[in-house]
Amino acid sequence: MFKSQVSAATATGDTTKTLIDTITVPAGVSRIVGIVCQAVGAAIITSGEPITGILELESDDVPCVPAQFLLDVVSCLTSGAVAFNPRVWPVDIKVSAGNRIKGYVTMDMAMTGGLKARFQLMYE
Repeated sequence: MFKSQVSAATATGDTTKTLIDTITVPAGVSRIVGIVCQAVGAAIITSGEPITGILELESDDVPCVPAQFLLDVVSCLTSGAVAFNPRVWPVDIKVSAGNRIKGYVTMDMAMTGGLKARFQLMYE
């Protein structure tokens, strides 16, 4: 059975490693099979801003975590154009019901758009 959970949207804190949310693994799953993380910015980002960062998962309950992933960004440019770049990172991380997984985001530079990030865990 496929399940999925999405975290809260939280301000990224720019170049500071920032806790976005903690997700508790639900009953009935045995592994994480995919991870998505996106940062979303306001319509004040210029096309010249290199918007990159990382998602880091940490857990006291899951032995193969911490793990780092490149961050996807959804940008609203000052022109009003929106760029979507969704990516699912395929993984095979064994988990148990009740495991707690924290998601942190660190941007590579300060952003003028006041970015918020959220991450999603997909289970099997």
